[in-house]
This record gives sequence, structure tokens and C-alpha cells, in this order.
Amino acid sequence: MANLKILFVDDNELNRMVMEDMLEIVLEDVSIEVYESAKEVLALDVNSYDIILSDIDMPEIDGFMLYDALRNEHNYQKTIIAVTALAVGGDKERMLMHGFNDYISKPIDMDELERTIKKYI
Repeated sequence: MANLKILFVDDNELNRMVMEDMLEIVLEDVSIEVYESAKEVLALDVNSYDIILSDIDMPEIDGFMLYDALRNEHNYQKTIIAVTALAVGGDKERMLMHGFNDYISKPIDMDELERTIKKYI
């Protein structure tokens, strides 16, 4: 897909830097925008993004609340992928049942990232 536009939100600066670098390595012709809070994301015209990657454990507005706002208030119908270090049994299933299209666990494996993103482009 030419000119793929991805948004990544995570409250951790290192995670944002690593994700941006990894996406640029595994994808061609991609535009990546990173944000540190869900509040920033909700102020955007999110429908211009092809894929949204969202951390789950964020202050103020967590990934679940962001997902709900994107789907219900912004009518975002494209891919939303949870990116999280939550690794307790059932967490992946809980995110998928909530509606996320997919799940990527931290620490992020580059092969898993590439496989997951390419499923949706």
C-alpha cells in the first residue's frame, strides 16, 4: 500500500522512538506519527490514518477508553491494534473481545510487528 499512514500512541518516549524506527525498517513508503497521550490523539482528524497502534496502560485515558472514543465519537472504522506489556493470561483475549483488530506484545518483536501490520495493508 503506497503512502501508508500509521499513528502510534504511547506515554513512554523510548517506546515511541523504538516503534517509529521499527516501522520504518519493516515497511516501505510509510508515514508514522507518534503521540504521547490519548488526549492528543482525540484532538486529531484520526480518519486520515490507515492504522492506529495504541498502548493500553496510559494515564488519564487508557487504550480501552481511547478505542471506544475512536470507534464511537470519531467513527474510526479502520484498524486499531493494541500494543502492550500486559502479559497476564487472558489479556490478549480481553483486548480482542473489546474490539481491537489485533495485539502486539512488548517488548516488540520486529517479525511479529511486520506480520501483524502486513495483515491489515
